[in-house]
Amino acid sequence: MSKIINLSSKKFIDHSTSSSDILKILLKNRNINDIDVFLKPPYPTLELKLKKAIGLISSAIQNNQNILIYGDYDVDGVTATAVLWQTLYKLTKNVTPFVPNRERDGYGIKAESFFRFQAEKNITFDLLVTVDNGIVAQKEIKKILDKQKLKIIITDHHLANEDSKLLTRNCQLIHSTQVSGSAISYFLSKELDKDADLGLAALGTVADCLPLTGVNRSIVVHGLESLRINPSPGIKKLIQVSNLKNKISAYDLGFVLGPRINAIGRLADPTDALRLLCSQNLLQAAKYAGVLNSYNQDRQQLQKDSLDNADKNIDLKNKLIFIHGDYNPGIIGLIAGRLTEKYYLPSIVISVDGDIAKGSCRSIPELNIIEALREHQDLFVDLGGHPGAAGFSIFTKNISKLKKSIIKLLNFKLGKLKLSPHLDVDAQMSLDAVTIKNIKAIDSLSPFGIGNPEPLFLFKQVIIDSLRTIGQTNDHLKLRTGSFDAIAFKKGDLIDKLKVGDVVDLVASLSINEWNNALSPQLIIKEIVV
Repeated sequence: MSKIINLSSKKFIDHSTSSSDILKILLKNRNINDIDVFLKPPYPTLELKLKKAIGLISSAIQNNQNILIYGDYDVDGVTATAVLWQTLYKLTKNVTPFVPNRERDGYGIKAESFFRFQAEKNITFDLLVTVDNGIVAQKEIKKILDKQKLKIIITDHHLANEDSKLLTRNCQLIHSTQVSGSAISYFLSKELDKDADLGLAALGTVADCLPLTGVNRSIVVHGLESLRINPSPGIKKLIQVSNLKNKISAYDLGFVLGPRINAIGRLADPTDALRLLCSQNLLQAAKYAGVLNSYNQDRQQLQKDSLDNADKNIDLKNKLIFIHGDYNPGIIGLIAGRLTEKYYLPSIVISVDGDIAKGSCRSIPELNIIEALREHQDLFVDLGGHPGAAGFSIFTKNISKLKKSIIKLLNFKLGKLKLSPHLDVDAQMSLDAVTIKNIKAIDSLSPFGIGNPEPLFLFKQVIIDSLRTIGQTNDHLKLRTGSFDAIAFKKGDLIDKLKVGDVVDLVASLSINEWNNALSPQLIIKEIVV
């Protein structure tokens, strides 16, 4: 699907434009006024009500009581669990982490899983601390408290629902939608140990797609510095198996390290990811890094096969892609994300296996998917998420009813809108402005991500001087224009549609290529307009 290109600035950047003027254009496009704070963000702080929770934890430690950390199986949940466990384990050996299994336990705290794990460990827990979950778990919390007397602390960043206020009767809540679950875990941990792991909070923040502005920017800037200077054995080995040679960036957290941690939670027992992050020796860390890397390779192949199958079964007549079938529940979110990216429609993908099916949703900016789903709350067993992504469990017999009603709702909500993907481009630029100096100036605005996107520029009337595919499976396209190399990842299929001598428009970001100790500027192509 062709994209609409939106130019954020009318200013034209050429060789006469100074690096400082380029930065002014970029900062204005991002509505950034306090330039000094943005370029040098302070160490992260966040106003949270922690005093009573710290009191409960301190009391449990002093009285040798048993503490359970109940996490989640995605990157944010695993890093949140690791941050808090490492902190508490320095203070007491009576602390146990639990990362639920996606298929067996599902998302969020479950009373059944809590009691099963307690029986397996033969431990009666006196204090339960949730990380990255729990804010909508009032029913499950009640089931636990009906059977067992214990203290509960809920730390979460997901959207609350109308009944979340009921939790305050029996729990201490630490809740903010500003930051990730791992960041909340870090702020809680830091009250107990000034050396709490900010690097893992940065990893969870980026992987969970939080806007990289304000406090989140501070977390990622200082967290990346921590990961670069003093990585834990687990992170060090994960970096090695990922073949990362340069200093790690926010991109690496989200697209290289994060997927490897996520993969095992999608296909197997996510506890091995936790073991990796908490490893204290390189030998053990190397073992678990290899396990995670292997599962990531399996995930990639399974995702490709499943996406090919899903793509053949979609119906584009409506304002929603809705498919269900025999899909691995661990990758339905990835499938939904790819379908939404390809067709610019919200997507719901449901894995059907037995009486209860599991669904995952991805949306577009024009639709708050969790609000739309909550209009059908009575159909779900469980439901949670964000405006752009959500997950649920549903009785298989209710799938057809959900499909009919949600399609009707979204056709009404989105029916009059012209849904077209758009690409926000900072400014038009001439190739003679692509210099090492300018690229380094632009990089000073990193880390890039949601809320602070990597700067993109429009290059018009570019002549293709050479053209070829690269990569093990020829997935990527490499072209040369003038003295510049340009790489278009995942666009190898365009090799049959372009030829040497073609004049095209390019939308690209700028990067520095290092080869044989020599630096050269290059373009990373996002879009080619013939």
